Amino acid sequence: MAEPRAIDALVAEIGSTTTVVSAFEGLAPDSEGPPRLLGQGVAPTSVLQGDVGIGVEAARAELEAATGPLAPRITLATSSAAGGLRMTVHGLTRKMTAMAAREAALGAGGVVEYQTAGRLTEADLLRIDDADPTLVLLAGGVEGGDTDTVLFNAARLAELSIRPIVVYAGNSDVKAEVRTFLENSGFSVRVTANVYPGVDELDILPARSVIHDAFEEHIVHAPGMERISEFVSGRILPTPGAVLIAAELLAGELGDLVVVDVGGATTDVHSVTDGSPEMRAIAIDPQPHSKRTVEGDLGTFVSARHVAQLVDEPHRPELLPPAIPTTPAEIEVAVLLARTAAVAGVERHAGRLAHLYTPKGRQTVAKGRDLTACRLVIGTGGALTRLPGGESMLRAALAPAAGSDRLLPPADAVCALDRDYILACCGALSGSFPADRVVALMRASTGL
Repeated sequence: MAEPRAIDALVAEIGSTTTVVSAFEGLAPDSEGPPRLLGQGVAPTSVLQGDVGIGVEAARAELEAATGPLAPRITLATSSAAGGLRMTVHGLTRKMTAMAAREAALGAGGVVEYQTAGRLTEADLLRIDDADPTLVLLAGGVEGGDTDTVLFNAARLAELSIRPIVVYAGNSDVKAEVRTFLENSGFSVRVTANVYPGVDELDILPARSVIHDAFEEHIVHAPGMERISEFVSGRILPTPGAVLIAAELLAGELGDLVVVDVGGATTDVHSVTDGSPEMRAIAIDPQPHSKRTVEGDLGTFVSARHVAQLVDEPHRPELLPPAIPTTPAEIEVAVLLARTAAVAGVERHAGRLAHLYTPKGRQTVAKGRDLTACRLVIGTGGALTRLPGGESMLRAALAPAAGSDRLLPPADAVCALDRDYILACCGALSGSFPADRVVALMRASTGL
């Protein structure tokens, strides 16, 4: 048997339907050559079979059939399987602390199953129980402000029939009291900085980091995922969270950008920008520097029927493609659905101009996410990187409908594809290897 080849890293991306194992070399500081993707192996995800290891082993076997045996220094993973990072978020007011908590959850890669503002009701508790979240994010009150609501909500959470991990990211005046009460009620609790410390002020990065730690603790015990620690020697991140980390790294090198990920079930859009000076001057709600939105009704397989209804009637497909289209007819429909999902996903992610009428007359304001400073749009995920015409799908998302007031990227923005399908891997790799080498991998994959 051949001697295993020493490489820097293996990364397993465990999705809801497929598992991809990627091998990388040239990432260590003492590497002589440039960083590169050595190869990839793909297999069906096996969580529903009760053992994620089956899919990971099969994907690695396919990889090593091409490369020969590999001996990685570190093995990492990202996962959206086993339900992904299911969360509920709870704040004081819908447009302030609840909004900030939601931004933190989505930025961490969470799937927000339920959101509330104000005091939790009996109906809310039933909804949380039904959602069965991995994590509950509890926020509320600016620093030095309201404490009654978060204390009330902590007491209500103790009435749940389940015991998810609770991340407290509210007014720090009562953090010790909240933690003690919830821990005495049987919860595992993580405390982090207030996500909304002051009016129009967001601070979601500390919460994002704590949520990642809590997810990693949970995922090794999730049904079907118990063996994941046998294969992984480093971090396990939620896949959407890893993509946002990668986007932030790339934006640090190339400037403001948007990353679009069209999948079989959802379309995720990530942006890293503070917007243009012109729009910031008339903005009326705070936005994080890094933002993710997830559209659960925009996908090319699970959500295909809904996406088809968004297509103009003369072109609406009657037959929908399988998860992996192979025939020319299936591919043609999948391309149409992916283009439609990309356009709708970016439009929903973007903010818009609005007009307010005041005693001084009409005032134009910017609401939501301003993408006008993003001169780079990158496509990742299976639909955009594996179907033909991915760049033209992205280009279509930059063309606003007639009369649109959406704050989209400029029409002449550069569109590029993550052709090696490694952005999520790079987000995971960034915690173990120099940033410049990880960025070099992404630039090679996108041609930027």
